Amino acid sequence: MKLVIISHTPHYNKEGKIVGWGPTVREINHLTKLFERIVHIAPMHQEHAPGSSMRYNEDKIEYIPIKQYGGEKFSDKISIFTTAYHNLKIIRSALKKSEWVQFRAPTAMGLYVLPYLSIIKKPKRWVKYAGNWNQSNPPLSYRIQRWWLKNNLQRSKVTVNGKWKDQPEHILDFRNPCLDNDELARAEKISAVKDFSAKKIFCFAGSLTKNKGVHIILEALEKIRYGDDIEEFIFAGGGHDKEMFEIAASKMKIKTSFTGYISREAMEKIYERSHVILLPSESEGFPKVISEAAAYGCVPILSDVSAVSEYFNDSNGFLLKSLSSQYLADAIDLALSNVELLKLKSRKCAETGSLFTFDDYMQNLKSKIINA
Repeated sequence: MKLVIISHTPHYNKEGKIVGWGPTVREINHLTKLFERIVHIAPMHQEHAPGSSMRYNEDKIEYIPIKQYGGEKFSDKISIFTTAYHNLKIIRSALKKSEWVQFRAPTAMGLYVLPYLSIIKKPKRWVKYAGNWNQSNPPLSYRIQRWWLKNNLQRSKVTVNGKWKDQPEHILDFRNPCLDNDELARAEKISAVKDFSAKKIFCFAGSLTKNKGVHIILEALEKIRYGDDIEEFIFAGGGHDKEMFEIAASKMKIKTSFTGYISREAMEKIYERSHVILLPSESEGFPKVISEAAAYGCVPILSDVSAVSEYFNDSNGFLLKSLSSQYLADAIDLALSNVELLKLKSRKCAETGSLFTFDDYMQNLKSKIINA
Protein backbone atom coordinates (compact mmCIF):
# COMPACT_ATOMS: atom_id res chain seq x y z
CA MET A 1 0.00 0.00 0.00
CA LYS A 2 1.05 3.57 -0.68
CA LEU A 3 0.38 6.39 1.79
CA VAL A 4 0.50 10.11 1.05
CA ILE A 5 0.95 12.37 4.08
CA ILE A 6 0.04 16.05 3.80
CA SER A 7 1.40 18.21 6.60
CA HIS A 8 2.88 21.57 7.56
CA THR A 9 6.04 19.91 8.95
CA PRO A 10 9.01 22.18 8.11
CA HIS A 11 11.76 20.63 5.97
CA TYR A 12 15.22 21.98 5.22
CA ASN A 13 18.21 21.39 2.98
CA LYS A 14 21.10 20.51 5.26
CA GLU A 15 24.38 20.02 3.41
CA GLY A 16 22.56 18.68 0.38
CA LYS A 17 20.34 16.32 2.39
CA ILE A 18 16.65 16.78 3.17
CA VAL A 19 15.80 16.88 6.87
CA GLY A 20 12.52 17.50 8.67
CA TRP A 21 11.24 18.24 12.16
CA GLY A 22 12.47 15.30 14.24
CA PRO A 23 9.33 14.09 16.06
CA THR A 24 7.29 13.91 12.84
CA VAL A 25 10.10 12.25 10.88
CA ARG A 26 10.48 9.61 13.61
CA GLU A 27 6.77 8.84 13.48
CA ILE A 28 6.76 8.56 9.68
CA ASN A 29 9.79 6.26 9.78
CA HIS A 30 7.72 3.85 11.88
CA LEU A 31 4.75 4.05 9.49
CA THR A 32 6.83 2.10 6.96
CA LYS A 33 5.92 -0.98 9.00
CA LEU A 34 2.36 -0.59 7.70
CA PHE A 35 2.90 0.91 4.24
CA GLU A 36 5.14 -0.20 1.39
CA ARG A 37 5.73 3.36 0.21
CA ILE A 38 5.16 6.76 1.81
CA VAL A 39 5.13 10.18 0.15
CA HIS A 40 5.33 13.16 2.49
CA ILE A 41 4.12 16.49 1.07
CA ALA A 42 5.21 19.40 3.26
CA PRO A 43 6.72 22.91 3.02
CA MET A 44 10.39 23.47 2.27
CA HIS A 45 11.91 26.21 4.45
CA GLN A 46 14.93 28.23 3.38
CA GLU A 47 16.38 29.01 6.80
CA HIS A 48 19.06 27.01 8.61
CA ALA A 49 17.90 23.59 9.82
CA PRO A 50 17.53 23.46 13.63
CA GLY A 51 19.36 20.78 15.60
CA SER A 52 16.11 18.91 16.25
CA SER A 53 15.75 18.11 12.53
CA MET A 54 16.63 14.68 11.19
CA ARG A 55 16.70 12.62 8.00
CA TYR A 56 14.29 9.88 7.02
CA ASN A 57 15.93 6.52 7.61
CA GLU A 58 13.89 4.53 5.13
CA ASP A 59 14.25 4.31 1.35
CA LYS A 60 10.50 3.76 1.21
CA ILE A 61 9.87 7.44 2.06
CA GLU A 62 9.82 10.18 -0.57
CA TYR A 63 9.61 13.86 0.30
CA ILE A 64 7.81 16.24 -2.10
CA PRO A 65 8.18 19.95 -1.28
CA ILE A 66 5.41 22.52 -1.47
CA LYS A 67 5.63 26.27 -1.04
CA GLN A 68 6.02 27.68 2.45
CA TYR A 69 3.02 29.62 3.70
CA GLY A 70 1.78 31.54 6.74
CA GLY A 71 3.51 33.69 9.34
CA GLU A 72 3.07 36.76 11.49
CA LYS A 73 3.02 39.50 8.83
CA PHE A 74 -0.07 40.32 6.77
CA SER A 75 1.79 39.36 3.58
CA ASP A 76 2.66 36.01 5.18
CA LYS A 77 -0.98 35.34 6.03
CA ILE A 78 -2.05 36.15 2.47
CA SER A 79 0.47 33.54 1.26
CA ILE A 80 -1.85 30.85 2.63
CA PHE A 81 -4.08 31.57 -0.36
CA THR A 82 -1.51 32.70 -2.95
CA THR A 83 0.29 29.36 -2.63
CA ALA A 84 -2.91 27.28 -2.56
CA TYR A 85 -3.15 26.59 -6.32
CA HIS A 86 0.47 25.47 -6.59
CA ASN A 87 0.32 23.31 -3.46
CA LEU A 88 -3.04 21.77 -4.30
CA LYS A 89 -1.82 20.86 -7.78
CA ILE A 90 1.05 18.87 -6.24
CA ILE A 91 -1.29 17.22 -3.72
CA ARG A 92 -3.78 16.27 -6.44
CA SER A 93 -1.09 14.64 -8.56
CA ALA A 94 0.27 12.58 -5.65
CA LEU A 95 -3.14 11.34 -4.55
CA LYS A 96 -3.94 9.84 -7.97
CA LYS A 97 -1.57 6.92 -7.32
CA SER A 98 -2.19 6.34 -3.62
CA GLU A 99 -4.40 3.97 -1.63
CA TRP A 100 -4.34 6.08 1.55
CA VAL A 101 -3.85 9.70 2.57
CA GLN A 102 -3.26 11.16 6.01
CA PHE A 103 -3.80 14.87 6.58
CA ARG A 104 -2.15 16.33 9.67
CA ALA A 105 -4.18 19.17 11.16
CA PRO A 106 -4.61 21.84 12.31
CA THR A 107 -2.77 24.06 9.87
CA ALA A 108 -3.85 26.98 7.70
CA MET A 109 -3.48 24.74 4.64
CA GLY A 110 -6.46 22.80 6.00
CA LEU A 111 -8.73 25.62 4.82
CA TYR A 112 -8.39 24.26 1.29
CA VAL A 113 -7.06 20.70 1.78
CA LEU A 114 -10.08 19.55 3.82
CA PRO A 115 -12.62 20.86 1.25
CA TYR A 116 -10.62 19.18 -1.52
CA LEU A 117 -10.58 15.84 0.32
CA SER A 118 -14.32 16.21 0.86
CA ILE A 119 -15.13 16.33 -2.86
CA ILE A 120 -12.95 13.42 -4.02
CA LYS A 121 -13.88 9.77 -3.50
CA LYS A 122 -10.40 8.25 -3.37
CA PRO A 123 -8.03 7.55 -1.74
CA LYS A 124 -9.11 6.29 1.67
CA ARG A 125 -8.13 8.79 4.32
CA TRP A 126 -7.77 9.70 7.95
CA VAL A 127 -6.94 12.96 9.70
CA LYS A 128 -4.56 13.34 12.61
CA TYR A 129 -5.59 16.38 14.66
CA ALA A 130 -2.49 17.08 16.72
CA GLY A 131 -3.73 20.27 18.39
CA ASN A 132 -5.96 20.75 21.42
CA TRP A 133 -9.27 19.25 20.26
CA ASN A 134 -11.12 20.77 23.21
CA GLN A 135 -9.56 24.25 23.01
CA SER A 136 -12.13 26.82 24.16
CA ASN A 137 -11.04 29.72 21.96
CA PRO A 138 -8.90 28.47 19.06
CA PRO A 139 -7.76 30.63 16.13
CA LEU A 140 -10.43 31.08 13.46
CA SER A 141 -8.78 28.74 10.94
CA TYR A 142 -8.50 26.01 13.60
CA ARG A 143 -12.14 26.53 14.59
CA ILE A 144 -13.25 26.08 10.98
CA GLN A 145 -11.20 22.90 10.58
CA ARG A 146 -12.48 21.45 13.84
CA TRP A 147 -16.09 22.15 12.79
CA TRP A 148 -15.41 20.50 9.43
CA LEU A 149 -13.91 17.42 11.06
CA LYS A 150 -16.62 17.13 13.73
CA ASN A 151 -19.25 17.08 11.00
CA ASN A 152 -17.16 14.58 9.03
CA LEU A 153 -17.53 16.37 5.71
CA GLN A 154 -14.28 14.71 4.61
CA ARG A 155 -15.73 11.22 5.38
CA SER A 156 -12.91 9.79 7.47
CA LYS A 157 -11.75 8.77 10.91
CA VAL A 158 -10.11 11.58 12.89
CA THR A 159 -7.55 10.83 15.59
CA VAL A 160 -7.34 13.26 18.50
CA ASN A 161 -5.64 13.48 21.88
CA GLY A 162 -8.18 12.51 24.53
CA LYS A 163 -11.77 11.46 25.08
CA TRP A 164 -14.46 14.11 25.24
CA LYS A 165 -18.14 14.17 26.13
CA ASP A 166 -20.51 13.43 23.22
CA GLN A 167 -17.59 12.60 20.94
CA PRO A 168 -18.83 11.35 17.52
CA GLU A 169 -17.96 7.77 16.57
CA HIS A 170 -15.55 8.82 13.82
CA ILE A 171 -13.44 10.81 16.33
CA LEU A 172 -10.92 8.39 17.87
CA ASP A 173 -8.71 8.86 20.91
CA PHE A 174 -5.12 8.07 19.89
CA ARG A 175 -2.12 8.44 22.16
CA ASN A 176 0.74 10.45 20.66
CA PRO A 177 3.70 8.05 20.18
CA CYS A 178 7.24 9.04 21.12
CA LEU A 179 9.22 5.95 22.23
CA ASP A 180 10.50 2.90 20.42
CA ASN A 181 11.11 -0.32 22.34
CA ASP A 182 14.85 0.27 22.80
CA GLU A 183 14.26 3.79 24.11
CA LEU A 184 11.61 2.52 26.52
CA ALA A 185 13.98 -0.15 27.84
CA ARG A 186 16.73 2.45 28.42
CA ALA A 187 14.26 4.81 30.07
CA GLU A 188 13.06 2.11 32.46
CA LYS A 189 16.62 1.36 33.56
CA ILE A 190 17.41 5.05 34.06
CA SER A 191 14.24 5.85 36.00
CA ALA A 192 14.76 2.86 38.31
CA VAL A 193 18.07 4.24 39.64
CA LYS A 194 17.41 7.99 39.50
CA ASP A 195 18.98 9.65 42.53
CA PHE A 196 16.95 12.29 44.39
CA SER A 197 19.31 12.76 47.34
CA ALA A 198 21.32 15.68 45.94
CA LYS A 199 20.30 18.99 44.39
CA LYS A 200 17.71 18.70 41.63
CA ILE A 201 17.95 19.44 37.93
CA PHE A 202 14.90 20.96 36.25
CA CYS A 203 14.28 21.19 32.51
CA PHE A 204 11.99 22.62 29.87
CA ALA A 205 11.75 21.26 26.31
CA GLY A 206 10.05 23.02 23.41
CA SER A 207 9.84 26.33 21.60
CA LEU A 208 10.96 29.24 23.74
CA THR A 209 7.77 31.28 23.46
CA LYS A 210 5.22 32.85 25.76
CA ASN A 211 2.60 30.37 24.54
CA LYS A 212 4.77 27.62 26.04
CA GLY A 213 4.93 29.53 29.33
CA VAL A 214 8.66 30.27 29.42
CA HIS A 215 8.04 33.74 30.88
CA ILE A 216 5.91 32.16 33.63
CA ILE A 217 8.75 29.77 34.47
CA LEU A 218 11.24 32.63 34.83
CA GLU A 219 8.83 34.62 37.00
CA ALA A 220 8.17 31.57 39.18
CA LEU A 221 11.88 30.90 39.70
CA GLU A 222 12.18 34.38 41.19
CA LYS A 223 9.45 33.55 43.73
CA ILE A 224 10.40 30.07 44.97
CA ARG A 225 11.65 29.54 48.52
CA TYR A 226 13.83 26.50 47.88
CA GLY A 227 15.90 27.80 44.98
CA ASP A 228 19.14 26.69 46.66
CA ASP A 229 18.01 23.09 46.12
CA ILE A 230 18.11 23.49 42.33
CA GLU A 231 21.45 22.61 40.77
CA GLU A 232 20.52 23.81 37.29
CA PHE A 233 17.56 24.66 35.08
CA ILE A 234 18.02 23.54 31.46
CA PHE A 235 15.99 25.16 28.67
CA ALA A 236 16.12 22.88 25.61
CA GLY A 237 14.71 24.50 22.50
CA GLY A 238 14.87 27.65 20.43
CA GLY A 239 12.78 30.43 18.97
CA HIS A 240 12.71 34.14 18.25
CA ASP A 241 12.49 35.02 21.96
CA LYS A 242 15.42 32.85 23.04
CA GLU A 243 17.85 35.76 23.51
CA MET A 244 15.28 37.75 25.51
CA PHE A 245 14.73 34.82 27.88
CA GLU A 246 18.47 34.21 28.21
CA ILE A 247 19.01 37.81 29.29
CA ALA A 248 16.21 37.56 31.87
CA ALA A 249 17.56 34.25 33.20
CA SER A 250 21.11 35.60 33.50
CA LYS A 251 19.93 37.99 36.22
CA MET A 252 18.70 35.18 38.48
CA LYS A 253 20.62 33.37 41.21
CA ILE A 254 19.65 29.95 39.87
CA LYS A 255 22.02 28.50 37.28
CA THR A 256 20.37 28.27 33.88
CA SER A 257 21.51 26.97 30.50
CA PHE A 258 19.96 27.30 27.04
CA THR A 259 20.85 24.52 24.62
CA GLY A 260 19.01 25.69 21.52
CA TYR A 261 17.36 23.05 19.35
CA ILE A 262 19.05 19.70 19.91
CA SER A 263 18.83 16.13 18.64
CA ARG A 264 16.64 13.43 20.15
CA GLU A 265 19.77 11.72 21.52
CA ALA A 266 20.94 14.90 23.25
CA MET A 267 17.46 15.42 24.69
CA GLU A 268 17.54 11.91 26.10
CA LYS A 269 20.69 12.82 28.05
CA ILE A 270 18.85 15.77 29.59
CA TYR A 271 15.92 13.54 30.59
CA GLU A 272 18.43 11.18 32.20
CA ARG A 273 19.92 13.97 34.33
CA SER A 274 16.70 15.82 35.15
CA HIS A 275 14.32 15.23 38.03
CA VAL A 276 11.49 17.59 37.02
CA ILE A 277 10.21 18.93 33.68
CA LEU A 278 8.07 22.08 33.44
CA LEU A 279 5.57 22.87 30.70
CA PRO A 280 3.04 25.55 31.70
CA SER A 281 1.60 25.95 28.19
CA GLU A 282 -1.47 27.99 27.32
CA SER A 283 -2.60 25.32 24.87
CA GLU A 284 -1.31 21.93 23.72
CA GLY A 285 -2.51 18.86 21.89
CA PHE A 286 -0.56 16.32 23.87
CA PRO A 287 3.10 17.32 24.24
CA LYS A 288 5.39 14.40 23.40
CA VAL A 289 8.15 15.81 25.59
CA ILE A 290 6.04 15.15 28.70
CA SER A 291 5.51 11.44 27.99
CA GLU A 292 9.16 11.11 26.91
CA ALA A 293 10.47 12.76 30.07
CA ALA A 294 8.06 10.83 32.31
CA ALA A 295 9.38 7.53 30.96
CA TYR A 296 12.80 8.56 32.32
CA GLY A 297 11.32 9.28 35.75
CA CYS A 298 11.32 13.03 35.17
CA VAL A 299 8.29 14.35 37.08
CA PRO A 300 6.09 16.77 35.11
CA ILE A 301 4.76 20.08 36.39
CA LEU A 302 2.38 21.15 33.67
CA SER A 303 -0.79 23.00 32.80
CA ASP A 304 -4.06 21.07 32.84
CA VAL A 305 -4.82 21.38 29.12
CA SER A 306 -6.31 19.07 26.51
CA ALA A 307 -6.07 15.39 27.54
CA VAL A 308 -3.11 15.78 29.89
CA SER A 309 -5.15 14.91 33.00
CA GLU A 310 -6.12 11.53 31.50
CA TYR A 311 -2.53 10.39 32.06
CA PHE A 312 -0.97 12.75 34.59
CA ASN A 313 -2.48 13.76 37.92
CA ASP A 314 -1.51 14.26 41.56
CA SER A 315 -0.21 10.69 41.79
CA ASN A 316 2.46 11.05 39.09
CA GLY A 317 2.92 14.78 38.55
CA PHE A 318 1.78 18.29 39.43
CA LEU A 319 -1.14 19.73 37.46
CA LEU A 320 -1.47 23.51 37.44
CA LYS A 321 -5.08 24.58 37.81
CA SER A 322 -4.11 28.17 37.07
CA LEU A 323 -1.47 29.51 34.70
CA SER A 324 0.18 31.94 37.09
CA SER A 325 3.76 32.23 38.23
CA GLN A 326 2.67 31.91 41.88
CA TYR A 327 0.87 28.59 41.29
CA LEU A 328 3.93 27.33 39.45
CA ALA A 329 6.27 28.56 42.20
CA ASP A 330 4.18 26.74 44.82
CA ALA A 331 4.35 23.50 42.80
CA ILE A 332 8.13 23.81 42.42
CA ASP A 333 8.52 24.42 46.16
CA LEU A 334 6.36 21.40 46.96
CA ALA A 335 8.50 19.22 44.70
CA LEU A 336 11.71 20.49 46.28
CA SER A 337 10.55 20.34 49.89
CA ASN A 338 9.26 16.75 49.85
CA VAL A 339 11.86 14.41 48.37
CA GLU A 340 9.92 11.25 49.21
CA LEU A 341 6.85 12.60 47.42
CA LEU A 342 8.96 13.47 44.39
CA LYS A 343 10.51 9.97 44.33
CA LEU A 344 7.06 8.38 44.51
CA LYS A 345 5.76 10.54 41.66
CA SER A 346 8.87 9.68 39.63
CA ARG A 347 8.21 5.94 39.94
CA LYS A 348 4.55 6.43 39.04
CA CYS A 349 5.13 8.66 36.02
CA ALA A 350 7.76 6.26 34.65
CA GLU A 351 5.03 3.62 34.43
CA THR A 352 3.22 5.66 31.76
CA GLY A 353 6.04 5.17 29.24
CA SER A 354 4.64 1.94 27.81
CA LEU A 355 1.45 3.78 26.81
CA PHE A 356 3.27 5.98 24.31
CA THR A 357 5.24 3.52 22.20
CA PHE A 358 5.28 3.44 18.42
CA ASP A 359 4.31 -0.24 18.52
CA ASP A 360 1.13 0.62 20.43
CA TYR A 361 0.36 3.41 17.97
CA MET A 362 0.88 1.17 14.92
CA GLN A 363 -1.36 -1.51 16.38
CA ASN A 364 -4.14 1.03 16.95
CA LEU A 365 -3.77 2.38 13.41
CA LYS A 366 -3.97 -1.11 11.98
CA SER A 367 -7.00 -2.25 13.96
CA LYS A 368 -9.05 0.96 14.19
CA ILE A 369 -8.38 2.60 10.83
CA ILE A 370 -6.58 0.58 8.15
CA ASN A 371 -8.35 -2.75 8.72
CA ALA A 372 -11.54 -1.34 10.24
